[in-house]
Amino acid sequence: MSMTDKRFIGIIAAEVNSIEQRQIMKGVIAEGQELKQRIVVFSNIYNSYEYDQSLDLENNIYELMFSQELCGLIMIAESFTNEMLRDKVRGMLEKRQDIPVVIIGIYIPELAFPNVRFINANDSQDMESITTHLIEKHGFRKIDMLTGFEGNEAAIQRVTGYRKSLEMHGITFEASRVFWGDFWTPSGVALANRYISGELEMPDAIICANDYMAYGLLDTFLENGVRIPDDVSVIGYEFIQERIFHSPVLTTYQRGRKELGCSAVRILHALANGEEPPAFYPPKGTLICGETCPCGIMHEQMHAELQRLREKRQFERWNVLGTMEQQLTLCSTLDELVRVMSERHYWVRSASNMYLCLCDNWYDTGAETPSDLMNCRSVMPWHMHEPPIVCPRYDFNALYQNAPDHAVHYYLPIFFERHFFGYYVLEYHQADTYDDIFRNWMKSITIGLTFLCMKNDIRYLLQCQNLSEQHDSLTGLYNLRGMESVLGARLEGSSTPVYAIAVRIGALRNDVSPEAQVAQSALIQKTAEALRLLNFENVLIARSSVQTFICAGLACESEEQCALLEDKLTAVLLHHTGVCESVGMESVLVESIALSPSHSASENINMLHAKLESAMAHLADQKIQPHADTLFSVRNHIYNMEISSADSICRKYSFSTGYFRQIYKEMFGISFHQDVIRARILCAIYLLTTTVQSIASISEQCGYEDCNYFLRQFQKITGLTPGQYRRLL
Repeated sequence: MSMTDKRFIGIIAAEVNSIEQRQIMKGVIAEGQELKQRIVVFSNIYNSYEYDQSLDLENNIYELMFSQELCGLIMIAESFTNEMLRDKVRGMLEKRQDIPVVIIGIYIPELAFPNVRFINANDSQDMESITTHLIEKHGFRKIDMLTGFEGNEAAIQRVTGYRKSLEMHGITFEASRVFWGDFWTPSGVALANRYISGELEMPDAIICANDYMAYGLLDTFLENGVRIPDDVSVIGYEFIQERIFHSPVLTTYQRGRKELGCSAVRILHALANGEEPPAFYPPKGTLICGETCPCGIMHEQMHAELQRLREKRQFERWNVLGTMEQQLTLCSTLDELVRVMSERHYWVRSASNMYLCLCDNWYDTGAETPSDLMNCRSVMPWHMHEPPIVCPRYDFNALYQNAPDHAVHYYLPIFFERHFFGYYVLEYHQADTYDDIFRNWMKSITIGLTFLCMKNDIRYLLQCQNLSEQHDSLTGLYNLRGMESVLGARLEGSSTPVYAIAVRIGALRNDVSPEAQVAQSALIQKTAEALRLLNFENVLIARSSVQTFICAGLACESEEQCALLEDKLTAVLLHHTGVCESVGMESVLVESIALSPSHSASENINMLHAKLESAMAHLADQKIQPHADTLFSVRNHIYNMEISSADSICRKYSFSTGYFRQIYKEMFGISFHQDVIRARILCAIYLLTTTVQSIASISEQCGYEDCNYFLRQFQKITGLTPGQYRRLL
């Protein structure tokens, strides 16, 4: 593979939608677009702090780092909070020492492979800037600090920067002014109470090593009448953009995360191209002024934050209060599921495209491993009629067929407990990422796919046949899309008509009770068995809709030969499926047609379906005629080899013989006597097709005492002797 093909930088992150990772990604994307470097992002959704076995499968997403299309990897190390997950990713990175890797975060000895470079912002430098601001801008001398866990490297670095600034300004560092917390709000609450109780003297200012601890301080001070910044100033760190939920509005510090992302891409791009990477200097952050120090709030900054929150609230309303989840659970086919998603595509903020990428065997809950072949379908309304993109699991180029080079793709796992469905891929054309509310969208899709699998597993609804892109999961035959594909190839290479037969099973039956659905599901499977039993050589067989089957590419040279195969198919269907006893032979419609190579596969299939619809309309007309129920019942008994005498029928239903024969022929277009003969011959055809019984034995089973008479009638109906029929067809 050439360097041109290996243009992808892979980003490994956990819960990449969190505020810290979002800032880094803005830099990664912006710099990647500047360098014309394609970006693909691999992230989990839940990223639990403690190991959760039910969520572990989502971390298979990181196996995408094994793609040979990658020229390098960037790992956002601090996002991986779970120790077991860190070990899992470490094992994968150990196998990818063939490409350069840049890790954003503190130095981790276990990840220090020869191909790895670490870069990070300088916490000490940032904390020095905050402390210097308080000293030089506001003249504060008594400054306390609330940091993180004692012994934690990040917490220690932040104390180091605080101390350096104090000493640089001639202020003695006092260890008693440093308080160790846990990076969470209870630490701030506990420290605030110590000030309020008088245990600690109130300082000029308190620096918190992150915003969460600062919010604990603010909320507790507010509840107890401490005035900020009049009584004390409070400064946060990391700018998690939740200032609006606390009062007063926090002054905080934004680390140079966007610049970190830019630097990571520049370094990796150079290494991937065999060049010396640029020197790295930890980026400086920015003070975000608020009301908790004398600087006062920056109104433009606050307006931008409020605008973002208003926008977020709108998307939350759509995703949380909308009915997509319920609609997805009602879907019976994959096409329906994609359509529901398509109608609500605008619920995902700023995405230019979205793909549902499912493993080829995603619906098979019994499969031990997911297929490496993926079927990717855009869920955008303007792409709904495009065929799915079929590609190997590690092929990132496939989704760029209709995307600009500057697009970035986020690969996110779709899974439920121990079953892995595939990926959901988000495409952005600007330096942006999805929001945390998107997790609700992913949950809804997972529930919808799980319901489809459940329906497929218990055969609850027949409409579940379209779970695979190419094959019907109920029967294993081609589905409509698969038939269009293979039939199109067959027609393209043909200069003569391609003969086909279509079967509609269970016509005009609309019982949707669970019992009826289970019975019809069994009938569909028996029909598929019957089609296989015919052993058509080189014939394409599909279940093109819920109740319709197509056999295309029959070995015929004329319509007469096709008619013989039509009779053969009818005979096998009637006697192999038990249809006469279950739904009635009138529920089986068989039509044949010569498919023209001058028409597309889709057009030919539509014409075949149209013939079935015409036959359906004729059957519906028959069903409303006088005595229809009686006559159809009689005919079922005839083809089930249970009636051969008109006299017994006339006695049972009080018909005169002449009247019965008249209405029978008017209904079915064939006399009662000829229909009895046809029923016997179809039974013989079935036995000739599926058994090795002798002609004499078959003659007797079909109600003929004289074998020679059977031979004459068989040849008259089919044009062949039974022996010729068996050999020819």
